[in-house]
Amino acid sequence: MRHSSSEIVDFRADTMTKPTEAMLRHMMSADVGDDCWGTDPTTKALEEYCADLLGKEAALFTSSGTLSNQLALRAHTVPGDEVVLDASTHFVVYEGAQSADLGHVVFNLLNAENGLVTARHLDDVFGGRARGPAYAMPKLLCLENTVNWHGGCVLPIEEMRRLRARSTALGMATHLDGARLPNASVATGVSMAEYAATVDTVSVCFSKALGAPFGSILAGPADVIKKAKRYRKWYGGDLHQNGYLAAAAHYALDHHMDRIAEDHENAALLAKLLAENPLLKPQVHDPMTNIVVVDVSATGLGPEEFCAEAAKVGVLLGDWKPGTVRAVLSMCADEQGVRIAADRLNLLADRCRKAAA
Repeated sequence: MRHSSSEIVDFRADTMTKPTEAMLRHMMSADVGDDCWGTDPTTKALEEYCADLLGKEAALFTSSGTLSNQLALRAHTVPGDEVVLDASTHFVVYEGAQSADLGHVVFNLLNAENGLVTARHLDDVFGGRARGPAYAMPKLLCLENTVNWHGGCVLPIEEMRRLRARSTALGMATHLDGARLPNASVATGVSMAEYAATVDTVSVCFSKALGAPFGSILAGPADVIKKAKRYRKWYGGDLHQNGYLAAAAHYALDHHMDRIAEDHENAALLAKLLAENPLLKPQVHDPMTNIVVVDVSATGLGPEEFCAEAAKVGVLLGDWKPGTVRAVLSMCADEQGVRIAADRLNLLADRCRKAAA
């Protein structure tokens, strides 16, 4: 992809990617059946491939990361159970209503720095506290890797191992929202299977860094995935000729993992170029993965206003936390696009400074 000086550069999210021509051809050549009947060979092949890739007994193809997460939550808990998780996770920020409505669970919220939960957080919550009949029972620990709300930082594998040991001792299963686990794997060199080995179930999105148009995988023990498949049916998540979409996901795993490092390099470049302007302050000057969060408060504009002005000059950003905007690097922008976007944003910030003078 090459960007002209007038082209829009889209940093809103890594879900904005579209299938490549090669991916579309692969989708259209898929051998399909009816997945509701269990007769779609391409979906079956993807699920078997992902179970092996993640080192789990079984896997289930779903329409979204949210559905994968909700199926895991439902399969691991019963109404009234307690789920332990950081307050900044996708489960809390974007799935709180679903978790209450569908799972009927209680959230026990942690407040970890940058969303990076440690075994110490579990000790602080549960150390020495007796659980009588009036209390919800802690049954599930939910982690997120990478941590979206905190700029795509990576939860270290060593800490995940410690968390698994502690959660197991407390009688809790562990689920990993690995929507961007491919980013964590590429950034650290730790395989997705090694990360998955530290949890009972794991979900991975195909429609983010991997550039597929649709879908997520949920992987774990066969009995848990069997429960999840039942709830997928209940929630209206079964599809018929699913194989066209499964083919795109499989193609993405085979062909797009290697290019994720480019997104990380482009994120670091964008942060570096924006940091040269005193009005634009990336919260992390060397992002771990593909997300750049920028403090724009010095421009005199709020995040929503800044995004609106940036759109006028051809750069699409996400209105993020107070005072900040978010840029997510993906197949939507190459190095040239990053440089063009940085120039536009720096000029926009300068105009804001002159207008305020």
